Amino acid sequence: MTKCNLLLKSVRFSASMIYKSSGLWIVIYFLLSLTVSTFGLASTYILKYLLDALTVENIVLQSIITWIAVYIAVLLLSQGAKSVQDILYDTIFQKAAHLYDRRLSEKLSALPLSVIDSSEGKDTVDDVRYAKNIAVYLTNRLVRLFSLGYTFGVAFAALIFFNVWSSLLLLLLTVPGLILQLMYDKKAEDLRRKQAPDVRKFCYYRWMLTDPWPAKDVRMYDLTEPIRKRYDEVKGEYISANKRLDKKKLFSMLFAEIVLRLGEIIFTIFVVIKALRGEIGIGDVALYVGLALSAVNAFESFMNIGLMTYTRTTEVMSRVFDFFAIPTESKSGTRTLEAFESLEFRNVCFKYPYTDNDVLKGVTFILNKGDKLSLVGINGSGKSTIIKLMLGLYEIESGEILINGYPMSDYDIRDVRKLFSALFQSFVQYPLSLRDNIALSDYGRAAEDDAIIDSLKQSGVYDELQEKLANGLDSYMTRQFDDKGTELSKGQWQKVALSRAYFKNADILIFDEPSAALDAEAEDRIFKNFEFICEGKTGIMISHRISAARMSNKILVLDGGVITESGTHNELIEKNGLYAKLYNLQKEKYTAKEGA
Repeated sequence: MTKCNLLLKSVRFSASMIYKSSGLWIVIYFLLSLTVSTFGLASTYILKYLLDALTVENIVLQSIITWIAVYIAVLLLSQGAKSVQDILYDTIFQKAAHLYDRRLSEKLSALPLSVIDSSEGKDTVDDVRYAKNIAVYLTNRLVRLFSLGYTFGVAFAALIFFNVWSSLLLLLLTVPGLILQLMYDKKAEDLRRKQAPDVRKFCYYRWMLTDPWPAKDVRMYDLTEPIRKRYDEVKGEYISANKRLDKKKLFSMLFAEIVLRLGEIIFTIFVVIKALRGEIGIGDVALYVGLALSAVNAFESFMNIGLMTYTRTTEVMSRVFDFFAIPTESKSGTRTLEAFESLEFRNVCFKYPYTDNDVLKGVTFILNKGDKLSLVGINGSGKSTIIKLMLGLYEIESGEILINGYPMSDYDIRDVRKLFSALFQSFVQYPLSLRDNIALSDYGRAAEDDAIIDSLKQSGVYDELQEKLANGLDSYMTRQFDDKGTELSKGQWQKVALSRAYFKNADILIFDEPSAALDAEAEDRIFKNFEFICEGKTGIMISHRISAARMSNKILVLDGGVITESGTHNELIEKNGLYAKLYNLQKEKYTAKEGA
């Protein structure tokens, strides 16, 4: 796509957001912009006539008073129009910015995790976030360009009529500054993109030093100085690189500014000489000097905005369009998913984006309605990856995943995910109310207090929280938004996350290491609840406690991304393979503890 076509596409993108968010208010904003420019030019002419009235031999007081009144009226009207324009500016472009953020969040929520789960993907998202101002304010730049062009056209036409060569020289001396500004804008944008990973890095170090979450580790291991040193190094290099560019820009732009002002000085001297010769009056001096300043400033701003729009804006917006063109998760499947009957992996292979090693290598199994499945294996064997693929969070490399005998792609991915309720090993601690923390899994039922309380009781955290909940279910978790918020232990947070999984009441319940942060009593409650809650449903369990697999009628043993064993607990013990080895190791450990 050529830059001209890309610019036109960018203009349509920006203008559509403005129109959708503010309607025809942008037309009023445009007219006010022209009005302000007209008043600015008019005040220059009025000042000329006022000075002429003051320098005639027979001064007419009434004429002077009239021009002063007109001059004051124009200034007041100009300021009034400018104030209304400023109010509209804030309203129009804040609404457009909100619409851009909403579109960005909608797109991000629809992208596969593979896109945003990589360093390259994070850089892309940073680029699109940074591009918000460029995308939103492009329409404003076009309005500015039109008003600046209007100001320049009127002012420069009058200057050409006054003297062609001095006017052209004045204009010519603005060119060095425009070229240098364009060059350094390009260098600044290149530097910003190059430094994007470093910006994320020093922001993370700053988070480690200032956020309450890592505060215990920072103090426990005396990390303040080491982390601060890393922060200073990365941030220092970032500042130094920008300072080096700023120094080069400073001296170059100083030269360009001297050249520009030299042109204004030469023009002013030329006008004064004409006045001394009696060829023009004092009012004409004020008029032409004022018009010259208006023309130069308007031309310089017009070219800066225009060139930046043509080069930098198109470059940034091309990445925005590329981002919004990234294929989203399949939500267009036409097959209806009414109830769960079976889920099947057929020779599924998978590797994470930007990696070379397969995490799953030809995995095949079937899960029927009512099954209780346990996934067993050492860390990194592919257990959690299977869960992520079930949920459609990543695209498989090869093979098939079937639901009720049909490819997962035949269904809307949102309908597929409605089948599942999951407690992930890396659960999220939302600083929202307790009600929100539970109801997020099925937010349409957020007002069902009894169901929320029942979920809290099932996880065993309800009684623990009673004394801490000043506002009941509407009490905030953490003090991020409310100083009276409730702080929970990691184990209590895991129980809250478990309650969230219970609350959804889905066909398939997934527990991925559900007891990692819990004590033995709470862990035992989860395993018993798993069997009880999954009654009539399908359950999937990943746990470091191999003995928990005994309640499952299907056990898959993974090793290096391959299913090496499958069967019931007794069958796998008899095989005396990896499962039996892991089970006996844990059995010996717990027996040793009991003997001690």
